[in-house]
Amino acid sequence: MKELYKLQKQVPDLDLLGNRQLRLLQSAINYHSLINANQEIEFKIYMGEKWQYPRLTDESTIDGSLTSKMGLQPISTCTAQTNNEHTPTEIIPDNSGPMSCRHILLTPEDSTSADVEANRSTSAAQKIYSYLEKTFPVLFDEIREKQRCKRETTWYTPVEQSIPSKWINGKSNGINFAELIHPEPDSKREKAVLVGMHWLEAGGAERWALETVTLANNNGFLPIVVTDHDSQHPWITNPAFDNALVLPLTFPIQEKESDEPLLRALFSRFDIRGVLVHHCQWLYDRLYWIKFFYPDCQIVDSTHILEYRDCGGFPHQSVSHDEYIDIHHVISPQLEEWMTRDHGIDREKVVDAPLLGLTTDQLDPSYKERSEEGRLTVAYVGRIARQKRPESFVLLARKLKQINSGYSVIMHGSGEEEHMLDYQIHRFGLDDYIIRRGEDIPVEETLRDSDVLVVSAINEGITLTSIEAITAGIPVVSTNVGSQRTLIPSSGLVERSTSKFVEQTVSILERLRTDEASRRSLWAEEHLLLKKFSKLESANSYFSHLMHDWSIDE
Repeated sequence: MKELYKLQKQVPDLDLLGNRQLRLLQSAINYHSLINANQEIEFKIYMGEKWQYPRLTDESTIDGSLTSKMGLQPISTCTAQTNNEHTPTEIIPDNSGPMSCRHILLTPEDSTSADVEANRSTSAAQKIYSYLEKTFPVLFDEIREKQRCKRETTWYTPVEQSIPSKWINGKSNGINFAELIHPEPDSKREKAVLVGMHWLEAGGAERWALETVTLANNNGFLPIVVTDHDSQHPWITNPAFDNALVLPLTFPIQEKESDEPLLRALFSRFDIRGVLVHHCQWLYDRLYWIKFFYPDCQIVDSTHILEYRDCGGFPHQSVSHDEYIDIHHVISPQLEEWMTRDHGIDREKVVDAPLLGLTTDQLDPSYKERSEEGRLTVAYVGRIARQKRPESFVLLARKLKQINSGYSVIMHGSGEEEHMLDYQIHRFGLDDYIIRRGEDIPVEETLRDSDVLVVSAINEGITLTSIEAITAGIPVVSTNVGSQRTLIPSSGLVERSTSKFVEQTVSILERLRTDEASRRSLWAEEHLLLKKFSKLESANSYFSHLMHDWSIDE
């Protein structure tokens, strides 16, 4: 990864860190180098517990409140000389002494989000909620289904435009934003694209964000990746970030009244030609700053799915920040209609570019004969997260085991709900029945081993896994949510409530197990729908052209 500093000397102890840990440390040093330019900074590195998240940029890294003041001893110490020739010397005044000190908390290399969730302190009400959810999953989901139906109505209420409280009339506490010192654009600096992400771990939005990082690299840009959500960030080791500046933020970060120090430091050092927002609230909330000082910097956001929280989740944020966004990229017809028809966004600003990076071979795949004669292997592929509803898939697996011995079941994925999933699988005696696979095994391998993909989610846009399954030659059975009907015919769609999902999916799978012609027919219908959908310009193609345009010097 790109480094904005030089270590004063080799530090052998750093060789003991894993690749993820080392990259997180590099990211932390980069952040503090940006904020405290042209200084010598000592970094004390501590090893936390698996149930903690790394602390890289927040105030605890300055005062040591989560490390040294808690009695932790550093596992290593290094000194870095920051080297930001374009950055103002004091983005944030630092009065900590002649040489600044930062306290960086890392976590064991094999830490996961599930470790954090399993050790999170809970109230009595939360414990009751968890108990009921684990003990009565079907009944509990029926209650949540009523809540979901109610929350869906909020998707269509008018969305107010975001007006930052500190931005009214361009002033805050008497300070005029226009008078703040900010760098002018300079094409002589290194060209960059600013990419806002939720976190660096598995997810459909993250997979597309990762692709845009690669596209930025391919078009001669330095990708500057900012995340705003606590995570162990397992994807930071992905080769896509080898030539990127990655800044996983932990909060609260250093800030000054009426200023955005990190953005000012980045725009001082780099020639940022465009901004891509992928489910990053921190960046949404600061688009006004970018547009005020850099009106020619094009801002594009990508949204995937209408969520049940916050009146639609990130699509709601997209609409509320429309004033500052040049292009709204959506991945499904459902979102395009929601933005334009239901919320009056200019159709010229909304681009429906599906996540299809399909080659000619992928557009004409071959049907995959079943893996084992007389058996049907059913796969779940996705995050182990509430939205994907893995517990409902477990109930489906239990039913399949009860009714016939001709099924095999694979669950592929990881996530914060793994401990809940482990409990459900053990409770129903499925430890030796369900084959578990993590991210160390490629999805392609699981699809090769499977005969049908089942999507159990309570909500989706258009799942990448559905596209991957169809192009791998196997059919998809899915809950009728989001825009899944774009790719899945009615014969492969089921209702989303858990009881109906299990009942209707079992019926379809029994037909597919006993009648190979039905399985082939379902896949053929889905293949035709995918070919029709793929006639739209793909997101990969659209963004490639967009970044090419950004790369041209006027």
